[in-house]
Amino acid sequence: MTRRQVLATASVLLAPSYLNLWEKRSSYAYLLAKVTGLNAILPPEKYIPFDWAIAELPLGPTSVKLSWDQASVHKKSQAKLRITSATDVREVLIVEVKTALTGKKIADWDLRFAHYMQPFELEIAPADLKAVLAEGVTLSRTTGSKAFWFFSANDSPKTAPSAFLPHLLVYQASPRKDAWEERLLSFESVQTFGWMQGVVWDGLYEWSKHSTRAKSILTQQLDFFFGQNSLVYANLNNVKTVEKISTVESILPFAILAQTHPAHPLLNTAIAFCEAHANAEGVIADGTGNNRMVKTEECYTVSYPLAVLAKTLKRPDLAQLAIQTLQSRINILDKGEHIFQRSTEQGEAFFGNWSRGVAWYLLGLAKTLVHLPPSEQKRAIQLSFQSAVEKVIAFQQPNGLWFNFFHQPETGVETSGTAGIAAALTYGYQNGLLAENAKAAAIKAQNGLLPFLTPDGYLTGTAQVNKGGDALQKNGFRVISPYTLGFLAHLNWKLK
Repeated sequence: MTRRQVLATASVLLAPSYLNLWEKRSSYAYLLAKVTGLNAILPPEKYIPFDWAIAELPLGPTSVKLSWDQASVHKKSQAKLRITSATDVREVLIVEVKTALTGKKIADWDLRFAHYMQPFELEIAPADLKAVLAEGVTLSRTTGSKAFWFFSANDSPKTAPSAFLPHLLVYQASPRKDAWEERLLSFESVQTFGWMQGVVWDGLYEWSKHSTRAKSILTQQLDFFFGQNSLVYANLNNVKTVEKISTVESILPFAILAQTHPAHPLLNTAIAFCEAHANAEGVIADGTGNNRMVKTEECYTVSYPLAVLAKTLKRPDLAQLAIQTLQSRINILDKGEHIFQRSTEQGEAFFGNWSRGVAWYLLGLAKTLVHLPPSEQKRAIQLSFQSAVEKVIAFQQPNGLWFNFFHQPETGVETSGTAGIAAALTYGYQNGLLAENAKAAAIKAQNGLLPFLTPDGYLTGTAQVNKGGDALQKNGFRVISPYTLGFLAHLNWKLK
């Protein structure tokens, strides 16, 4: 199936008539908004993922209006307003939300450092819901210096799925515990190409082993990017990128591509990239000379894909690259009571016990170990993995979650790190790498995550992507990041 055919199929499946029938069987509904405002003007050098239609929230006082034909809902309904970023945002972006006619201020909406396909939601107070539906709302920017585009439909032929379009999420009942499965097994789990999309595909691949629907969705999502034996995606700053790998974090998708399409020609591009970024010892990292930085991400985004490629292509040299890259992280980043997320190769370390950084470390160790052939080096790595797991479990809180920085309660609990760690514990236990206490900690984490699921199954409580440095990670700002669906897919919610 070509990329064009996949997108055409998606447009049919996501048409309002189909969605409305499906949503009536659910405990929530998407009330899609009509967007009124200036036409989005996309500079010729910019690209929107999949050419999906967008609206623009302009600089200055000019506003965009969202309105609904439906003037009322059930009196017990609760509602959240949502828009989804089509922009790679690298600044603080605040949007003022008001009712369109009476001008009542609803909120200052914080969209800072958004990534592609990231929904932002705003709780609408019950007292304001009637006016919001009757009048609509206006959105205007109060901060931010660059263009901001968000997905919109109106009458465009190519549109994002409904969960990514401007809407009111209306619901009455308590969230269903399995709603996240609907989001995962759809086009509403598509993410930025690289580690985010790789996490989703990794989860879908695990599900595809026992689910034909997951296998179908995974195949179609892979074709979004890798169709026609090519690779097309939106890189940083909305730049269209073709058959080029930008960073070591973009290797993760190739672990899934290798397991589903072992003859795909782009696998050689990934291998060449890794080999070009390896030093004389076989350690892969971004940067050159004394500027090379080793990160826990590469345990998952590089060593794991290389181990898969080694097994798939019968290339023991790639397994050795995976081992050397892993071992360097073990030696440099796992120190005492801290697992650091990054360090220079000279040993200057940062982000100690950052939960998502630890998730990359544990997932990378677990996944790579499963795909490596037996050896003394593998045995040593497994012992390091087991030691790290014991260290991490000791920081788990009574509610099952981990703080964003384990040893700093003031940074607050954080769900993406918790979900990633739980995925690593579950995968490690199920593959015979870990003991019963890992299973117990995973179950505890699963239960702790349930209150953070939205009615339609996205996971809230995630620290924003790390584009704002240490301050952003420690200030308590939390968002929805759909890539976490891939972590949840690793968790067997019936593990009890």
